[in-house]
Amino acid sequence: MTDQPEIYPMPSFAMLRVADLGASARWYQEALGFQHIFTMPGPGGVPGLVHLRWVKYADLLITGRDAPEGPRGGGVSLHFSAYLAGRTVDAIAAQATAAGATIVAPPATMPWNARECTIADPDGYRLVFTEPVDIGRSFDSVLRAVAEPAP
Repeated sequence: MTDQPEIYPMPSFAMLRVADLGASARWYQEALGFQHIFTMPGPGGVPGLVHLRWVKYADLLITGRDAPEGPRGGGVSLHFSAYLAGRTVDAIAAQATAAGATIVAPPATMPWNARECTIADPDGYRLVFTEPVDIGRSFDSVLRAVAEPAP
């Protein structure tokens, strides 16, 4: 019996247009650890769409269809929970760095009780990976700390 990934109606997902569908699919799996769900053939049997998953309900579809030239996703970033994937931001950044990825913002602790890093994919899309710093910290405590002036 094979280990088939779960297929479900997705409440929300991003679809990115990429210049090289095969290379991008490999990059997301090797550099970041996304799971391959399926590849859908396009016209002539050439792959037309690749379905990837970070964690359940954090699905990403990539397609080579009508990919415009130049940078993509200006002003848009996609956010993924390292915590819910059972990983750390630092481990994701290290894996991405080892795979030659561009680290836009290295792992850093943010005032909103999160540790984050931003990685650019081969097409320039920005992926932000995040994890809580103190899972037990109250929201009110975070708001008070953010409102306080820095020493």
